[in-house]
Amino acid sequence: MRTVAADRESEDSRDSGTDTSVAAIAEEAYRYGLQQVIFYATRFNYTQKEDSDVFVGINRLYYPNDGQPITADFTAIVTPNNTTLYGMGFLDLQDDPIVIEMPEVTDRYFSLQLMNQYGIFPLYAGNQFNGTDARSYLILPDDYEGEIPGDFAATDVVQAGTKTLFTLVRYALRNPTDESEIAYVNDLQEQTTITPLSEWLANDRSGVPRAEQSVVAGNYETVPRMAELTEQQVENQTAADFFTFLNLVLNDPSMSLIDDSRKEAAMLERLEQIGIGPGLEFDWSALETDVQEALTSGFESGFERVRATVVEGNSDVVVDMNGWNIVQNTADFRTDWLTRAVMADFGWAGPDSPASHVAGFKFTDASGEQLDGSNRYTITFDLDNLPPVTEFWEIPIYDAQGYFVENELDRYSINSYMLEEGLLHTDGNELVIYVQNEEPDDPEQATNWLPAPDGGMRFAARFYGPRWSVVDGSYDMPEVVPVEE
Repeated sequence: MRTVAADRESEDSRDSGTDTSVAAIAEEAYRYGLQQVIFYATRFNYTQKEDSDVFVGINRLYYPNDGQPITADFTAIVTPNNTTLYGMGFLDLQDDPIVIEMPEVTDRYFSLQLMNQYGIFPLYAGNQFNGTDARSYLILPDDYEGEIPGDFAATDVVQAGTKTLFTLVRYALRNPTDESEIAYVNDLQEQTTITPLSEWLANDRSGVPRAEQSVVAGNYETVPRMAELTEQQVENQTAADFFTFLNLVLNDPSMSLIDDSRKEAAMLERLEQIGIGPGLEFDWSALETDVQEALTSGFESGFERVRATVVEGNSDVVVDMNGWNIVQNTADFRTDWLTRAVMADFGWAGPDSPASHVAGFKFTDASGEQLDGSNRYTITFDLDNLPPVTEFWEIPIYDAQGYFVENELDRYSINSYMLEEGLLHTDGNELVIYVQNEEPDDPEQATNWLPAPDGGMRFAARFYGPRWSVVDGSYDMPEVVPVEE
């Protein structure tokens, strides 16, 4: 086995850069490839697995819960927010550019975001970024040499750098209990179209409504095991799954490698030593037992390091905001593989830039004990010192794996819109959120009740349009305080 120098960010190899053990390669491969592997398997669920709850085919949006507020039934991605109605889907640009049309929205937060397989976002659009007017975006694949219609403003022509993208459309929901409010947002969703350029031109330069589009399944290489990993992929995948999927990623014609990345080139050389890479076939079952064991060891080490990075508050990746860990999404996931893997694990499809929003993860209470729904907690905001944002903030709650848990209110978060709409009780210039499994007896506390799972849990607070004091962790975010029995 030849030795290949690699520019690795891991602490255990900065001094030598030449560790070629299989386990070391496997651990580095986990950090390098987790985002891409989740992208591949998630795309399968949305575009190929026809009995999946999220199947819509390519170039179409899936609306969780049929356009109603998200509930615990939604497990397609980890730690979703609960303050916007989502549209999600995968673009396939292999045959044709794509036109995305968004309606005028003047009264609320909305966004269109595109993410490639590396977790890099070639487009952030919406009221934060380019105003409230209706707009049409032309999404071009890499190496596109066709004609570009003159209708599009140069600012709205997106060079994707790849031929496949995950699409996220969000419209804020101010009151999830107001049917007219939900219907209004549903109408905005209906006005949002995704159309191949040739169809857009044939339709008099206009988007084709989703209801009028045929369902076209994706045509990507698959393996039988993929159908079993529709939920909690990170927890349920094995080393065999991960490395098999990673080889599929690196041989997928729709997924372009990063241009001129010396670090990625070095990683590919190292992966080649274990039979993974462009033009290679990978068969886990054909590997010697000792190689399988080494790959498994590295895979498990990679998993543990990524988890520990956030839970333990690694200062290279997160900053502490009074006990809440803010991931430093620095808009450069090209080579920052550890941060990319952290984002993929704890909030897949989360942004690569704080310009959109940031998340604050919380796993322990103010005493340093693991959060558990068998306990009761409070989170107390000073109304004069609410989270500093230009859009909205929310405090969603999840089980220990990052998924909503069914509760009698179908309430999965407390947010700033609820405060603005008078849906929460305040007293003495304070907003107190009551986090517990059972409904409080006091009716005022019940108004501010955030139902907790019965067991391990976590928070992933969201700050949309964060002021810099949130990004750098200097904002005095209230702690999660255990209630003394």
